[in-house]
Amino acid sequence: MIPTVVELEIRKARRLRVLLVCSAMVAAVVALSCANLMSDSAREGFGDPSAQPWESLLMSYVMVSAMTSPLLVAVLASRQVDIEHQGRGWTLAQVSGFRPGRLCRAKAAVLGLLLAVAVAVQTALVLAAGLAAGITVPPSPGMWAGYAVGLLLVDLALLCLHVWLAARVENQLVGMGVGLLGAFCGVFSLLMPPALARSLPWGYYAVVSPLGMDDGGFVPVTPGYGWLAVFLVVVAVLFGAATRRFDRTEV
Repeated sequence: MIPTVVELEIRKARRLRVLLVCSAMVAAVVALSCANLMSDSAREGFGDPSAQPWESLLMSYVMVSAMTSPLLVAVLASRQVDIEHQGRGWTLAQVSGFRPGRLCRAKAAVLGLLLAVAVAVQTALVLAAGLAAGITVPPSPGMWAGYAVGLLLVDLALLCLHVWLAARVENQLVGMGVGLLGAFCGVFSLLMPPALARSLPWGYYAVVSPLGMDDGGFVPVTPGYGWLAVFLVVVAVLFGAATRRFDRTEV
């Protein structure tokens, strides 16, 4: 039985230990997000709603995710695509009937599923860490779930861009450099004016944030779902058009 292109990509991901890389990044995100839970000042407010213990933990998670997610996406895309640049992988795939654009779409699908699991697991672990640390104020599950979905959607959009970049540029240091730039922009987008954040792909990590700051502390805000939808549609159209054009390219 001839394996499908998705099955082939799953086998490649296992061989490249992509799951291990993703697990290590999830562990780092959880550790960094929960770093302040053990401090005496934080523990004093675990039972006080006015101290906003869950909001503080969620904002920490938002900041860490904005910093680490661009790096994770860049690493995953680079590892999954670089194998095609070695040993004439694109040519061998074409001989098997898998055009390069179709291969890129399959890579994005497999890595996207892995990212979905990673975001769900790390969000659950951060919440569990807050409960285990002793926060007795009831959390807001809807706010956490909404942020997790938004985070995943931004990750998927950037994943498509990085898969295409890794496929078209053989030197994977370029993609990693873009990922580093994205980590910088992702964090600082939380401090940027909204219009400026929306003009950058990595600024959408700030767009999906459910919390803002004022003189009184953290305040709930409505994420820019409309802007996010436009961003996702634009990326989907560009990725679809670019990979179809790649299908017609001899590599």
